[in-house]
Amino acid sequence: MLTRDESKHLREEFWERFRNYSAVRRKQKGKSGLWIMNHTKIPQLKLKFEFGKEKAIVGIDIETRNVDKRIELFGKLEQFKTILETTMSVELKWELEYNLENGKSISRIYTEKSDVNIYNKEDWPEVFPFLYKNMMKLEKFYEEYWEVLKY
Repeated sequence: MLTRDESKHLREEFWERFRNYSAVRRKQKGKSGLWIMNHTKIPQLKLKFEFGKEKAIVGIDIETRNVDKRIELFGKLEQFKTILETTMSVELKWELEYNLENGKSISRIYTEKSDVNIYNKEDWPEVFPFLYKNMMKLEKFYEEYWEVLKY
């Protein structure tokens, strides 16, 4: 069992290594070393990475206290479902009501890699390309359609 500090250190190490892994590859493709993530120009919409004890996730989170706005933005994304899933090359999970561990309710559209654990370094080489490739595809979709999605 890991201590709190060991757990924190492993998470930090993973994300630092992933940042280096992706920055090199993004620059080779002529992109900024940084991901769009929270800088979407749509305050309620975020492109997300998540990696925990059971799975890794790449997706879109819609976070706002205004449920009507959240439903409206989710609906706009649903209009592009075929295009988004074709771009991502996978069938995505679409959840209007997704509950985070802290109890907060958001909407989430995502793909996941199961049976991987951030605390197992042997899983990292498998997770790096999963996160990188899927976020590159998600950013491609977003860059093309963000103006249609904004309010």
